[in-house]
Amino acid sequence: MSVLVQEPSSRSRRTYKRAAERREQILDCALEAFSESGYHQTSVADVCQRAGIGRGTLYQYFEDKRDLLVALAERIAGRITDLVDKRPRLQIPDGLKPTGDEAVAFIQDRFVEFLTVIFEDEATARVILKAGRGADGVVDQILRRIDERVVGVIEADLRAAIDAGIVRPLDERLVARFFMGGVEKLVLSCLDDDRPIDIENIAREAAVLEARGILAD
Repeated sequence: MSVLVQEPSSRSRRTYKRAAERREQILDCALEAFSESGYHQTSVADVCQRAGIGRGTLYQYFEDKRDLLVALAERIAGRITDLVDKRPRLQIPDGLKPTGDEAVAFIQDRFVEFLTVIFEDEATARVILKAGRGADGVVDQILRRIDERVVGVIEADLRAAIDAGIVRPLDERLVARFFMGGVEKLVLSCLDDDRPIDIENIAREAAVLEARGILAD
């Protein structure tokens, strides 16, 4: 009896693994199609052809083409969430007074950290940020969720720096949103012009501008 009880459980685990792999394969094929032809020009049939499956198989995992785009956006959102959850809270030693260059380098590193995670899979990020804007509002909601997580971290960093006397008193929420909006604008301009995303350069220029506006001295 014990064998009969255990065997279905084993089969169930293997089936689940195959299902997860199939879902990821379909997503990867959708990404290839969206990247090559554009989201709006790609059909469900195009994705199925790349994946070597019928429509019925795709619909077992995704409701429609928009659902594919949402799933790709969730990939990025998941990476950002993991980064935020694992990131230790900023601790500034008492009496620390960094130079202007040190402050710029610190801010730059923080931006690079997030941008690297977002563009770890640049093809996905490009599709989401270009095609996702205005896609029934669903993808926009996910992008806003990512913004809120990143803005929350910037807020906490600013608060810690203010308490340490490194940053002048300011409205952390407003300034965090200002920082985030500026970086997003730089990134989107690169995407719209089909230019490569130079993470280091974007982070450096943003850090220089921002440090000069918030440092206490």
